[in-house]
Amino acid sequence: MKKTLTILAFVFLSGIHATLAEISKTSDLVPIELAIKQADSETLVIFDVDDVLITARDQILQAAHKKFLEGLNKGLESRLSEEEAQKLWGIIWLARSDEPVDPKMVSLIKEAQSKGLKVMALTNAWTGPFGVIPSLQDWRIEELEDFGYVFKDSWKTLKAKTFEALKSKDPERFPVFKEGVVFTCNLPKGEVLKALLDYANLSPKKIIFVDDKEKNLKSVEAFAREVKIPFIGFQYTAVVDRPKSLLNEKRAQLQFEVLEKEHKWLSDEEADKQR
Repeated sequence: MKKTLTILAFVFLSGIHATLAEISKTSDLVPIELAIKQADSETLVIFDVDDVLITARDQILQAAHKKFLEGLNKGLESRLSEEEAQKLWGIIWLARSDEPVDPKMVSLIKEAQSKGLKVMALTNAWTGPFGVIPSLQDWRIEELEDFGYVFKDSWKTLKAKTFEALKSKDPERFPVFKEGVVFTCNLPKGEVLKALLDYANLSPKKIIFVDDKEKNLKSVEAFAREVKIPFIGFQYTAVVDRPKSLLNEKRAQLQFEVLEKEHKWLSDEEADKQR
C-alpha cells in the first residue's frame, strides 16, 4: 500500500511539474493561438520582437547572415570613432525596411487584450540616444505601432520606468518599461521581467512567452519556477525555418560602402539598381 501511494504521489507531482514549466518549439502560430485562447485574464502574455513580431527585409540585416554583418561592422569600427559608427547604425535603423513575421499576430494580440489579458513585448534592445536616434525606446515603440503592435492598452495606468538598479554593460544605459514594452539592454530577460512585475505589483497566475531564442525562454522559465508561476514557452522558429538564400555579399559590401561615404542606407532593391 505504501509503495502504491509513493508511485501515485510521484505521478501526481510529475504532472504538477509538467504544468509549471513547458517549452515547445514551433514555426506555426496555431499552438500559440490555442494557448492564448485558453488563457484567462490573470495570464501574462509576452512576445519577443525581432524575428517574432517583425523581421528585416534587407538580406544582410537578417539573423542568418550575422557573421558576415559582424565582419562588415568590424571594418567600420576600425576606420571610425564609436560616435561615427553609432551614427551610421542609427541611419540603418531609421531607413531599414522591416515586415511582420506573421500579420495574424496583430489580431491575436488584440484578441488577448480584449479578453483582459496583460500583453507585453520583452526585447533585448538597448535604450537611450544612439547616433541620429534621440531615444531607442521611443523609436522602437513607434516602429511596432506602425505595424499595428500596440501594447500600451494593457498597461494604461502604469507609468514608464527606468530600472537604474539593473546594470548593463553600458553604464549609461538601463532597462526601461514604456507603453507595454520592456527593453532589457541585453540583460537576462527573466531578471528584467522580475523587476517589472515587482514595480507593477503584479502576480500573474500564468506566463505565456514567445521568443525565437532558447536562452531567453530558459531565463524567463527559471524566474517563473523561482516564484512558482506556471509557464508556457514557445520557441517560435518561423523566421529560422524559412528557406535560406545565399547571401549576396557584393550587394552587402556596396550597401556599407555607400553608408560610410554618403551616410545613407540603400535597400536591397536600391542597391541592385546601382550595381
